[in-house]
Amino acid sequence: MTRDPGPSGPETVRKGLSRMREALARSGHPERAFRTLHVAGTNGKGSTACFLEAILRAISGVRVGLYTSPHLLSPEERIRVDGRNISSRALRSGFRAAVRLGRPGDPLTYFETMTWVACDWFRKVGVPLAVMETGLGGRWDATTACRSLVSVITTIGVDHRDWLGNTLEEIAREKAGILRMGVPVVMGRIRPSARAVVRRQARSLGCPVWELGKDYTWSLRRDGTLTVGLPGITVRGIRLRMDGGFQRDNAAVALAAAWRWAAGEAIPPSRFHAGAVAALSAARWPGRLCRLPGRNNRGAWVDGGHNPDAAGTLAREIAVSPPWGKGRRLIALWSMLADKDHAGYLRALAPHFRGVVTYPLRHDRAADALLLADRARCGGVPCAAMEEFPQAWRAARRLAGKDGVVLVCGSLANVAEAYRHRVGSVR
Repeated sequence: MTRDPGPSGPETVRKGLSRMREALARSGHPERAFRTLHVAGTNGKGSTACFLEAILRAISGVRVGLYTSPHLLSPEERIRVDGRNISSRALRSGFRAAVRLGRPGDPLTYFETMTWVACDWFRKVGVPLAVMETGLGGRWDATTACRSLVSVITTIGVDHRDWLGNTLEEIAREKAGILRMGVPVVMGRIRPSARAVVRRQARSLGCPVWELGKDYTWSLRRDGTLTVGLPGITVRGIRLRMDGGFQRDNAAVALAAAWRWAAGEAIPPSRFHAGAVAALSAARWPGRLCRLPGRNNRGAWVDGGHNPDAAGTLAREIAVSPPWGKGRRLIALWSMLADKDHAGYLRALAPHFRGVVTYPLRHDRAADALLLADRARCGGVPCAAMEEFPQAWRAARRLAGKDGVVLVCGSLANVAEAYRHRVGSVR
């Protein structure tokens, strides 16, 4: 099952792996040219993949690929080698090749095409190791065609109900579809009912499992540095560049996955420690609870979370330790896709907003701005609906005032609009 989860453009979801497998077979199996650390999860998988790739680059001594989705401004962002995006020329060439591999009348979906291009590019440039992030779910995701050395599941929450199921247990079964016989599993902070599903699947496949909070832990020192305790090693002195306490979970998950891999590669603990600390301290992942760059964007923040669990995490950050500081007037510049849980997203966040400004996204599944405004008002928050992002931006800035904060939130597509109009590039 695959989809194009990009901030803009058409989206296609079609179940099945046969198209992807045929395309890979017809092109000489590029996915067999490298080994994979596979990352799935409802939230946090992009940041975790970013952390993991940075650690592997620092400790492995080899070139490392990274495949993620969606992108913010350009599809080249999805495919990287040693931190550098694939070139536009190589991406166009790969797309043309992938189109020729599709079945007549049943072409590869956008996500399948991107996944094939990533595999082909990694083979062409001689990448022996890659971090691959699932697009949706796990069991039917195109990335499962790759051979994994470690399987990672970051979190499990309710999202994409039409495709993954209505309960945590159903969704957990889909996510656990990335597990492979005997391949180690690293789990993040997962609710007990979903965790039990993953553990049963792991046990049936003979997969050793590490769980956050049980087999590995993290703690925050008085000086603000992070310490992560792993089986056989404790990594100290990590000073994360990314905002948000939830990134500590993601960093710990990435460290555990990297240490699982390193154990089979005879990498000395001292080398692992030094490389991991440097990598995690430098890693950044635009669009996930961070400042909007730019001198004229002071007081503007963005967060691409789009489901109730992500909103709950963001609400806890705002309540306990908002990265912009406590006591500031907070205005949400909020927009979402039509098939998301708008009321569920607002439930935890509405008490923190002094006002909301909304507009329709440039997306074929954009939610109606008037509907979103009604949702906000039902949550007890005054809301204004605008026709496009620039209008919404100006209105939100006026409401926030000189010392207030504008938070662009509700969808990575909304964050992409902020970068497109206010920054011009991902930096």
